[in-house]
Amino acid sequence: ILSFTFLSVFGQVASADPIAVATYLFDGNLDAEEAGVASLTAIDPISGNSFRTETVFGTSKTVYRFDGNADPLDEQAGLVLNTTGILTGDNYSVDITFRFDANSSTWESIFGVSNRTSDNAFYVHPTGPLQVYPSALGPDAVTQDEWHRVTLTNDGSRVIGYLDGVFQFDLASTVMNFSTYAGANPDRLIHFFVDNTSGSGGFEEFADGSVSLIRLYDITLDSGEVADLPTSVPAPGAFYLLVPGLLLIIAKAKKGRLPL
Repeated sequence: ILSFTFLSVFGQVASADPIAVATYLFDGNLDAEEAGVASLTAIDPISGNSFRTETVFGTSKTVYRFDGNADPLDEQAGLVLNTTGILTGDNYSVDITFRFDANSSTWESIFGVSNRTSDNAFYVHPTGPLQVYPSALGPDAVTQDEWHRVTLTNDGSRVIGYLDGVFQFDLASTVMNFSTYAGANPDRLIHFFVDNTSGSGGFEEFADGSVSLIRLYDITLDSGEVADLPTSVPAPGAFYLLVPGLLLIIAKAKKGRLPL
């Protein structure tokens, strides 16, 4: 009985959920939770970015605010990550919890992998749906000034998008492949929230906002895995703090102090 109880709780903590290769919680820094993984770098040309407290899905937490100007292009604000050694190919998934301020922007850039050299990237369309430009749209709207969890999976030939865990589109596309822009992006950079500064136009597709969580996976998550991703991540070491407590409960139960 003791073993079953412990393993039952252990199984809930150490579940078979896909393991992120990089997790960013924005709890006062831009560091990854995983040891040895690169930190995000702020793009903050007008010194408007900051950490602050917001209510995310009903919970008060620290988030990262990005605040810039759509024009001129060098005043857009966001984040950039060198994924060398984190994502090893064109097969990956990115999960982001963010909100865009109410704004008059046309498209709103979520992220791109061209090192800002192409307008082809992942956006919120002017009418609200998610879009991997220039392909088709999803059916549901990303409402402004509200928190959403957006997930994009890419397998090298297809991109699949999800809004708050719900399927939005499945497209044949290579525009989110790092290899498509290998010459322009040798460091395999992901730029979050800022638009392209060169290429075939669409240069001012930027909106201020806040981000609460970014997770990267070196695999293509399936729809069930995306739907089951938690909207928050336990604090680092939470499991290791839980284990002594479980052992104490079991020890007391053995002495007849607690029923199991």
